[in-house]
Amino acid sequence: GFRKVVHIEQGGLVKPEKDDTEFQHPYFLRGQEQLLENIKRKVTSVSGLKSEEVKVRQDNVTKLLSDIQAMKGKQESMDSKLLAMKHENEALWREVAGLRQKHAQQQKVVNKLIQFLISLVQSNRILGVKRKM
Repeated sequence: GFRKVVHIEQGGLVKPEKDDTEFQHPYFLRGQEQLLENIKRKVTSVSGLKSEEVKVRQDNVTKLLSDIQAMKGKQESMDSKLLAMKHENEALWREVAGLRQKHAQQQKVVNKLIQFLISLVQSNRILGVKRKM
């Protein structure tokens, strides 16, 4: 096939002083331009692969697709669980807000009862003091 010729003095690792590049191919001949159309790039094809390799690759693709499908199912399940948890969380926060409001109201009632009892006790003391006189 068509390939680059590397000379011994170039060594392959050292850059040559001149930038002359030489190629080799049976149809690459000086003065024979009509032969150049016969030079084709090598194309690797699936037909070059063994049927066993194709089967192994197909099995890998099939397994990969089934794994992706399983992951997609798990992701959808997790998404629905997360959405349910978000709704439950919102409901719990609403319930907490309601309970805080009730607690504040009950605290006001308890404070009023305490004030009432204090005033009742104080008025009884005053009445008790007046009776002794």
